[in-house]
Amino acid sequence: MVAANYSVAHFYMGFLPGLKAFTAAVLGGIGNIYGAMLGGLVLGIVESLGAGYLGQLTGGFLGSHYQDIFAFAVLILVLTLRPSGLLGERVSDRA
Repeated sequence: MVAANYSVAHFYMGFLPGLKAFTAAVLGGIGNIYGAMLGGLVLGIVESLGAGYLGQLTGGFLGSHYQDIFAFAVLILVLTLRPSGLLGERVSDRA
């Protein structure tokens, strides 16, 4: 759909949206559709608020083009603190 809008198609056009979708799925919990939806909403809100306030806090030095930093910072934070995601369940290892 993006290629139809811009009349050009490249092999890397969907890389960043795919990475953000993966981040939302990990944030909510892999295998949980409601968790993925919640992860997408949380990720969108964090990116929007972070990008909006980052420019004001830095006096215009860092603008909204740094919003991807927030998505991946949230991914690192969630993987560090709760690897199963927000709504994910812990899986026990079987011997």
